[in-house]
Amino acid sequence: MVSSPNAAVVPTLADINLREQVQQRLRLDIVSGEVGPGTILSVPSLARTLGISTTPVREALLHLSADGLLQPLRNRGFCVVEPSLAELRNLFEVRVQLETSAFLKLVQSGLDDVSDLTAQADAIARAVRDGDVPLYLAADRAFHQELLSRAGNPVLTGIVMKLRDTMRLYGIKSAAGLARQAESVPEHYRIIEMLRQRAEPAAAAALMHKHIMDWEPIFSNVLLEGGGQRPR
Repeated sequence: MVSSPNAAVVPTLADINLREQVQQRLRLDIVSGEVGPGTILSVPSLARTLGISTTPVREALLHLSADGLLQPLRNRGFCVVEPSLAELRNLFEVRVQLETSAFLKLVQSGLDDVSDLTAQADAIARAVRDGDVPLYLAADRAFHQELLSRAGNPVLTGIVMKLRDTMRLYGIKSAAGLARQAESVPEHYRIIEMLRQRAEPAAAAALMHKHIMDWEPIFSNVLLEGGGQRPR
């Protein structure tokens, strides 16, 4: 059977796997500021650069557009959206409330099997030691996703992870950002200990608030200085 030239292109499993890889790579480049606001991303150009077909690239850009990181431009491609300071602060406000709530729920019930969390905390420590920022971000994301999933509310987990994935991490590679990464290493282990020991709720809430909100001035200062185009 000869397919119609106007028939929709159905992505294959290989295309989907490639789309996820491209999406992950582009998301990191955008949220870290490596690809700055106003940059135009072309499907054919990206496909040539990556050495793959246009289908997974187009799907990846559409997904990032749905997440609010890109804006489609008619016949031109996709433009990286410029974030605002208000949006960043709103994301932090919602994140700290939801993640603290989930953490308190876990602390009250306790958690005996912390092997997965410990493995991710070890990966975070290794990334900081090696100066590997992409590994730090991947391991930190995995740690918090595992932590949230243990609270037993997949809706909350999905919301928080989407918030994390759309938050601009400008300044992550700056001196302040690197120092904050190092400071976060013992905090991850302390979070695990609090789960095992069923810590006092007030102490647990204070730790999670600090763990999240100590990043806010680092990211905000870069936006205030107009330095969102490139990491510092």
